[in-house]
Amino acid sequence: MRLRRCHHLLVELDQEARFDVASLLSGGDGLVRSARWLAYAAHLTAPVEVSLEHLAVLQAVPRDTWVTREAMAAQGEVVDELLARGLLVNDGEAHADWRSRDQGARDVAWWPPALIAHAHGGWGDVDIQARNESGLMLSSQQMVDAFGPAPAADHRRVPAQTPVPLSAPRHSDFDVLLAARRTCRNFDGDAVLGREAFATMMRRVWGAVGTRELAPGAVAVKKTSPAGGGLHAVEAYVLVQRVEGLAPGLYHYLAMEHSLEPMRLCSAAEAADWAHRFVAGQDWFNNVPVMVVMTARFDRLFWKYRRHTKAWRVLHLDVGHLSQTMYLSATELGLGCFVTAAINDRAVETALDLPPLREGPIALVGFGPRSDRITTMELDSVVPVTPAHPD
Repeated sequence: MRLRRCHHLLVELDQEARFDVASLLSGGDGLVRSARWLAYAAHLTAPVEVSLEHLAVLQAVPRDTWVTREAMAAQGEVVDELLARGLLVNDGEAHADWRSRDQGARDVAWWPPALIAHAHGGWGDVDIQARNESGLMLSSQQMVDAFGPAPAADHRRVPAQTPVPLSAPRHSDFDVLLAARRTCRNFDGDAVLGREAFATMMRRVWGAVGTRELAPGAVAVKKTSPAGGGLHAVEAYVLVQRVEGLAPGLYHYLAMEHSLEPMRLCSAAEAADWAHRFVAGQDWFNNVPVMVVMTARFDRLFWKYRRHTKAWRVLHLDVGHLSQTMYLSATELGLGCFVTAAINDRAVETALDLPPLREGPIALVGFGPRSDRITTMELDSVVPVTPAHPD
């Protein structure tokens, strides 16, 4: 058997109090407050506790070349413990999944802190509504009671200075559209989204409108939203529940062709189950006819921005730009819409069979006809803010 150190590793000195049964049984309060070392590896989804002895062995094992188990015989049990934790990876079948994920970290030019944040920031099987019903989610009033008032919405930096009022803004039809834009949490569970409306949304938001060859093997893409480096490294995967002429299931939108690539067709019940898991149990979104998962192709963007400290941020900005274009397009068509980053990343990765650390989900949007009944709170009714301006 051969082994090597995982490619990326971040170590934290953790001092958070944690539950301990032994403390409780010995008459203590059940909490341990001693410091411990936690190791975060990109191919793992949770940190593992390590000792200074573990770290010394990790430092001695090569990252980029394989060594035999026999060559590490002197380290004995420590090597076995590190193999069990996944911080050392072997070339056997038992480590095939870890090895594949670790290879993804090696192949793509990630900035290491962003890589660790992405690898460990995903959710597995969170159900927000179930947590809310079991009392694990704090209400706004409970948060104010526990943590005090939120930082003020009216943020002043130089309160001693008198603000300079700006002139009255010009108003046009675009202002009417912006004012109508809002998040929908009440969709019509019986409505079927029309073929034309669906096609219009996909083309307006995610469709390519042009390309430009920057060099042989490097093509920039033009869409209706900006993107880092002109690469448009965000993909759109469509979960169809009720669209005219389309079977329920998962599709990949081909931006260059304005067409759908069927991936997994299913029953309406299975599509509804995927929808519930994708949005982490936010049941106010379940009835939406269409969900679009936006994934980032890290390998495409990081091909240009190699180990760049800003590149991971840019992908999130790209998704935000696309989300706002989606909002404006849906509003113009009279459709309700939403965006959420509270998603079960692992469920999405499994359903779409995404290559680990090469492509991953960032956020999810949905659109379709609104219900005429409001059962979940929306921000349709707000207190207007009137800017001050000279008479």
